[in-house]
Amino acid sequence: MKWIDGSQIDRNTLTGETVCEKLTQELWEYDRSQWLNWPDCFQTAAFLIDFDTELQMEGIFTFLENSIGHYAPEIIKAFRTIGDEKDAEILSEICRLAPPDVVRGESSDNHQEYEISSFQEDHALCEETVNKIEALENQLYLNTDSDIWQMLFAYLDSQL
Repeated sequence: MKWIDGSQIDRNTLTGETVCEKLTQELWEYDRSQWLNWPDCFQTAAFLIDFDTELQMEGIFTFLENSIGHYAPEIIKAFRTIGDEKDAEILSEICRLAPPDVVRGESSDNHQEYEISSFQEDHALCEETVNKIEALENQLYLNTDSDIWQMLFAYLDSQL
């Protein structure tokens, strides 16, 4: 098996956890579009790590507005791949309510620099939809006792 940089790796020295640690250090050197050329197990880990980083730093609304939102189908697939159907369904529903590519395309350029605006104002979403998205975000693994990392590590262990 080859690592993301094309170098040969010794499967016997890696665990799912060490793969994630190594990916976390090297992931950001590559464009997301390059991740799609990696072996499936590395793609799965990369997209979950990236999603988790975005969610931890900025939350679901920023995810929907940023370029990572374009990869929502890959992130949903990654959740399913590790056996986390619950988070896959939650993210699917969030993306149904506010499709990331549409939201990003609607990002308003008519605001003045540093002007404070809300996601709802910028994207013409009704308050009910924004509330639904917030409620769904609160059900994601990050806000519950669900441990996606153990699922990811076990999946990677099975693939190495």
